[in-house]
Amino acid sequence: MHFFATLWRPWQSENLRQKLYSWGCTGRNRLAGMKKFWLLALLFLVGVATLNGGDKVSKKLRQDYQLKPDQTAELKSAKLITAKERCENWALAAGLEAMLAKKGVALDQNFWVMRLNYGEVCADLPSMDALAKVVNDEFVLDDGRHVRLELQYMDGAPGNVDSIIAGLQQQQVALLIWRGHPYYISGVTYDEYIGRDGSRLFEIKELRLANTFAGKPGIAFERGRDDAGEIQGIVTVTVTPT
Repeated sequence: MHFFATLWRPWQSENLRQKLYSWGCTGRNRLAGMKKFWLLALLFLVGVATLNGGDKVSKKLRQDYQLKPDQTAELKSAKLITAKERCENWALAAGLEAMLAKKGVALDQNFWVMRLNYGEVCADLPSMDALAKVVNDEFVLDDGRHVRLELQYMDGAPGNVDSIIAGLQQQQVALLIWRGHPYYISGVTYDEYIGRDGSRLFEIKELRLANTFAGKPGIAFERGRDDAGEIQGIVTVTVTPT
């Protein structure tokens, strides 16, 4: 299944020459810029197709890369907060609490449920637009600090898979919404391809997910077995002191 990437045919774009020219390349430098442009385009196709098993472009690229198979990254010591109520809005709020706690911001799930639903009630998972409206704001914390929060939402299955790997290596907490339920991304197994010029490509084989509901086991998303179309997106939050 290859619904993530559609091969871009350059003769379909009237603005191609302008886009290539924007690299600021002339003569020999223009040729180098064009090569860089097409390499970036091909790397993007590899990234967005990786959870569906790759495509012809990725197979061709892999021939020029050294393979380091079955690399892993794990969320090690982070305490993952579970929902106080077995409802999707509480599960999402618990995820927000855990992500912010990791960044030194103490705003618990009760706070977020109240902001989302105007009461501590059970409800379905809110839309990301509704969530952004209550998250994207400046807050005064109990210790007097002022912080600005901003919701970061990657719609659909992840195309930039290296950000997932880097986040786990840096012990950052993120939520993946799969089949309408928020899970913590707790680990990943991936193949790493190292190019002759030192560039790297990553191909995810398995995403390990911890449940936001207490007493529920974790699950795994496996490339080639599970449907990436059932992934709604990935949620993170940035914190900026003000």
